[in-house]
Amino acid sequence: MAKLSAVAVLVLGLLHEQPMHPYQLHQTLVERGDTRIVRVNPGAVYHGVERLERDGLVEVVRTDRAGRRPERTTYRITDAGRAEFAARLTSLLGDEHPSYPLFSVGLAEANELPADEVVTQLVRRRDRAVAHRDHLAASSDSVSRLGLPRRYLLDVDHALATLRAEIDWLDRTITELRSGDLDWTSPIPDSFHEAKRTLRALDPHPKDVP
Repeated sequence: MAKLSAVAVLVLGLLHEQPMHPYQLHQTLVERGDTRIVRVNPGAVYHGVERLERDGLVEVVRTDRAGRRPERTTYRITDAGRAEFAARLTSLLGDEHPSYPLFSVGLAEANELPADEVVTQLVRRRDRAVAHRDHLAASSDSVSRLGLPRRYLLDVDHALATLRAEIDWLDRTITELRSGDLDWTSPIPDSFHEAKRTLRALDPHPKDVP
């Protein structure tokens, strides 16, 4: 059995609460803002549920038809589904899951652009990050005031902490670029190349020297 996808994990999480049909599952994901953490659409939910049923992780409870609407099949999680859900959750929380953000690629090659262009793009990124942070913070405060326990908002807490750290870094880097404290024109010094040659002579396969 393949590892549970992000959509499958969210679907099983909802079915832990109560049986639902795929349309209800999708609507609940949207209402709770889970589309912020995973790309999901009705088709992905329907396909995900079909796969979960095929793997024995969910099962049909009933099929209903109201008026001229299409049939709606309600599913519930099985014991096997609960076990697989728990195993996948522990992996998601504790194991390493390497990601390769494109922003890191841009930063790695940013020195090839003029400093003022880099500042312009970092300011754009900062503005979006601030807007996202403010939106998340407002949403979190709103549901917290309604009485939702904090344990249901850990993903939002983490996202806010990450955004705040990125905004702090962007503010510092933008300021240093504008002031000139972050040098953008001097060539790589000969002393660096000499030091690198020395290290390679000692170790032909260095891991940490660019």
